[in-house]
Amino acid sequence: MLAAEVLLCAAALSLYVLLAAPANLREFRWYHGGFYACVVAFVVCANLLHGDRPRDSGIRRDNLGESAKPVAVATAIMAAVVVVIGLLAGGFHWRSWRRLVELSGLYLAWGMVQQYLLQSFGLRRLRQAQVPAPLAAAASAALFAMLHAPNWPLVAVTTACGVVWCAIFLRRPNILVLGPAHGCLAVLLYHAWPESWLRGLTVGRIFLLRNPFPP
Repeated sequence: MLAAEVLLCAAALSLYVLLAAPANLREFRWYHGGFYACVVAFVVCANLLHGDRPRDSGIRRDNLGESAKPVAVATAIMAAVVVVIGLLAGGFHWRSWRRLVELSGLYLAWGMVQQYLLQSFGLRRLRQAQVPAPLAAAASAALFAMLHAPNWPLVAVTTACGVVWCAIFLRRPNILVLGPAHGCLAVLLYHAWPESWLRGLTVGRIFLLRNPFPP
C-alpha cells in the first residue's frame, strides 16, 4: 500500500505533465492549478495519516548546519561536473539578468516543492514499506527523473542528482537545505549546457510542443 501511493502519485503527475500541462501562461486554466493543489493535498494528507511530523519530512532547523555540510560538498562537486561538461561542449550562454532573477526565484520555490515530493513523500514511503535504503533511493530518484521525460538528457541528470539527494536525506533529512541546492543546480544547468541538449529544461507536453519529433 505504501509503495502503491508513490506509484499512483508518480503516474498521475507523469500523465498530467505529458498530456495536459499548459504550454504557456495563456493556456493556464483554473483546473491546471487545481490539479497541482490536489497532488500537494494528497501528499501532505498521506504524510499526516502516516504520522509524519515536520521534522520527519525534513522541515526542521535543528540540523541545518549538520545537513548543510554534505549538501554543500555534493552540490559543489555536481556543479563542477556541470561546468566542465558545459565548457567542453561550448554550451555556456547568457540571456539577461532579468532571466537569471526569474529563474532563481522560480527554482528556489520549485526546488523546495520537488524535494518535498522526492524525499518527504517518495523516499519516506518506500522506506516505510521496508524497501532497503539503496533501492529506495534509486527507485525514488528514477521515478522523480521520469517526470522529466521525454527530455532524456534531463532525465539522466535528475536521476544522478536524485540518488545523491536521497542518500543525503537518509542520513541528514533537511529539505530546507536541499531545496535551494536543487534550485542552484537547475539554474546553473540551464546556463551551462547547450540549449540543444536541455531545450530550456522543458519537459512533457511542453517539450513535445516546442520540439516535435520529425515525421
